[in-house]
Formats: sequence, structure tokens, C-alpha cells
Amino acid sequence: MSPEPLETCASWRQGGVSMLEPQEQEWDLPEDSMVRNIDDFDFSLPSHPQAILEGLRSLRSNPKLSDITLLVGGHEFPCHRSILALCSHYFNAMFTGDFIESISARVEIKEVDPVVMEALIDFAYTGKITINQRNVEALIRTSNQLHFPTIRKVCSRYLRQQMDATNCLGICEFGENHGCPEVSSKAWAFLQENFEAVSYQEEFLQLSKERLVVYLSNDLLQVQEEQSLAEAVLRWVRYEEASRAKHLPELLDLVHLVSLPDQYLQNLLSLEPLIQDSEACKAVISRYRSTVSAVRYQNGPV
Repeated sequence: MSPEPLETCASWRQGGVSMLEPQEQEWDLPEDSMVRNIDDFDFSLPSHPQAILEGLRSLRSNPKLSDITLLVGGHEFPCHRSILALCSHYFNAMFTGDFIESISARVEIKEVDPVVMEALIDFAYTGKITINQRNVEALIRTSNQLHFPTIRKVCSRYLRQQMDATNCLGICEFGENHGCPEVSSKAWAFLQENFEAVSYQEEFLQLSKERLVVYLSNDLLQVQEEQSLAEAVLRWVRYEEASRAKHLPELLDLVHLVSLPDQYLQNLLSLEPLIQDSEACKAVISRYRSTVSAVRYQNGPV
């Protein structure tokens, strides 16, 4: 007696959306699909996972079939708890824990940009997201807040790949402030190897005094010219001279004056207006010149 023919699944349509339509697809049956008994048949539909995701995404707009609505900045996003929980530790804990949100039909998410929230939800349903210079920082902040680890990881990689002399300082500070050590460490390494190029950028000139001190205090900064650190400090002061000139004596202590040629220090004293207008700056440079002279005297003629 021959076995009954396989019946195909009927196409299920809800609101005009076809969830599964296997009768319209061509199936390639693997040669080893019958592996146990002669009447056993193991069937796998390769398109099934993607079809389910696409179907769920389409069904989000049907209030009878979505089971949670996120309220974000005045916008409403119907979706499914299970999808969010699979992509976000935050939502997983919210929906499986003993919280009121676990049984609520509407949940407000505070301090999140609705545009970013929509991008994260779309990623949860499609596995696709567009990252660019305009949204990468907001995506990292929100993925940290809502614990989307995959988004955080790919955004971190994007920042490391986009790093150059014009943005490495901002990326470094952003990485430190948002718990991305792999980003800040890459930015530090870039700065150490390219300080001179970085010091000519607008981002460097806009640094706060406190942040500039942090960078200048790094003993691993590599420069081609000995006076590059001092020149960078002078450019930074000139950028907002009225408010920054008072910091120059402190900053001069960080630019390795003791290693600079005496002629360069003498030129600063006689030719640089920022130094000439500050008795404190002249005292700092004179002190270093005296130190170098004393060392040379003790060592004797070469």
C-alpha cells in the first residue's frame, strides 16, 4: 500500500499578509532527509525563520496580534514582547520579571529618542540597521540604556573604523563617558601616534583646559619636532586668548620645556607676546633654562 501524499500547508492570511505560502515555493529535498526508517521524512523550510520575522513585523500594526505598545516621546510602537526580549536584556528582564510592565499592554520608555527607538525595533524584526555619523552616538547611548548588545558592538566597531585626526578626541571622550573602553583605548592610541596632526584640528582647539591637561600629561605622545607640544599649547591659548591666557603657566609645565633647545626658549621669552605679557610664564621658562644650564655645568664640556 503506497503512503499517502504529503499535504502542503494552506496559505494563512491575516489582514492581507501571507505568513506561509509553501505551495508557491520550490523545495530542495536533501538526499539524507530519510535517515531513520523508510517512512520517516525530515523536512526543513529554509525560508521559515525569515518568513516568521517578516510576518510578525507586518502584524505589528494589528492591535489584536501585537501584545505590547511602547510609548516613546509621544510616539506609539506596537510590537511583540518575545521579539524585544530576544534582542534586549532590558526588555527580557522587564517582561519576565515581577514588574507591572510584565503584564501591562502599554509601557512608557523615558529619555529615549523615538527615531532611535524605531531603528532598534526595526533591527529586532529584520536584523538590519543603518549606522552613520549622525546617529551612531545616539544608538550607543540607547543600546547601553536598553541593553541591545549587538547594536552596541557594531556601533563601537563603526566608531573605531571612522576615527581620524578630526574626531579622535571627541570619540575618546565619548567612549570613556559611555562605557566603551575598546573605543577610548583605540582613540588614545591614535592620539599618541598622531598628536601633531590632531593638535591642528578644531576639535583640539575647542578642548576644555581640564581635558587638555589630561592629554598633555600622557608621556607616550609621539612628536616629530621637540617643540610641537609647546606650539600646540600656544595655538590652544590663542584660540580664546582672553579666557585661556591665565592657564598658560600651568600648561607650560607639561610640554617638556627641559628638553627644548635653549634658543627656542629664548625666542619664546623675546618674541612670543603671550609669554612677554605674563610674568608667571617668563618665570617658568627661566626656571627651566636655569635647570638645563645647571645640568650642563655639572656634566662639564662634551
